[in-house]
Amino acid sequence: MKKFLLLFLIPITVLAQKDVVVYKKLADQTCTCITSKNKEKVSEMELGICVLASLGKLSEKEKKNINYEAGSDNLEKVSERIGMEMVSICPEVFSSMLESEEAAVVDSVAEEVPDPSFTGVFQSITTKEFKTIEVFNDLDTKNREFIWLYAFDGDAMFIKNKIVKGDKIRILYREQSFFDPKLNDYRIYNEILGVELL
Repeated sequence: MKKFLLLFLIPITVLAQKDVVVYKKLADQTCTCITSKNKEKVSEMELGICVLASLGKLSEKEKKNINYEAGSDNLEKVSERIGMEMVSICPEVFSSMLESEEAAVVDSVAEEVPDPSFTGVFQSITTKEFKTIEVFNDLDTKNREFIWLYAFDGDAMFIKNKIVKGDKIRILYREQSFFDPKLNDYRIYNEILGVELL
């Protein structure tokens, strides 16, 4: 029985070793492809192109060893294995990708601009096309209008009449473009996002 098990395990071990050899070859070719681009930062797309180029160079026998066929569903699994082998061959590729991802996150955070706010004295609430809150500011010569479309932080103060004419408030808002049927054109409105009593 032991001899039978040994005879059974030997081919599996040989196949597993062939598998590792092919993945090391793919990782080496992918690393060479990436580093030949002479870029400080590598994108996922560039890495994917190099992985596909390396897979395209495989012989049919090597493809069978890793159970890969062009257009098959296991490309992601094969790519992950290549990536695992690449970590030991060219770790700088992954550190470069991490740095570029971190830089992209920092850039997107930097691009986020807070919504504008307006501080002034509450004048009135009127009903026009929308429920409109009018606020006066010493710097402006006329009342500024803000439309009330949806629930917002602080709307309960208006609903319960806790804000009265002459109260100082800060309104957080965003500019929205809506169609005005009177003008037969689009018009910019200041939509209320939040109100704070000062």
